[in-house]
Amino acid sequence: MASTYSSDLKIELMATGENAGTWGTKTNTNLNLVQQAVAGYEAIDCASADVTLAMTDGTISNARNATLKLTGTLAANRTVTVPDSIEKVYNVVDGTDHAGYTLTFKTASGTGILLCEGNCYVLYADGTNVDAQ
Repeated sequence: MASTYSSDLKIELMATGENAGTWGTKTNTNLNLVQQAVAGYEAIDCASADVTLAMTDGTISNARNATLKLTGTLAANRTVTVPDSIEKVYNVVDGTDHAGYTLTFKTASGTGILLCEGNCYVLYADGTNVDAQ
């Protein structure tokens, strides 16, 4: 049986007896992914374009971070999109200057929520939509 990946954090789930000689490296990668999900921080510039965050199997990915600080002066209505089918809590800091525009945080197929400039949020993606806790 080959490795699979967890549905939410995309951590490699190794099959028994698999990956002889590389198990330590793969385990360290998984621990780094868990660390990113628990304590990761990334500033995301939203000023000039919508942002789509990615969650990639077994690789450091911006959608895995625990805390996201959204930055920039919005030049139009902007959307930050996280992948569908992932259940995850995000700490989101809206550090943008809205300049009269809106900023929405949502899943690819959901409606999400409008963020207010200067506020901090605990947001929950349920795999279909994003809501505030």
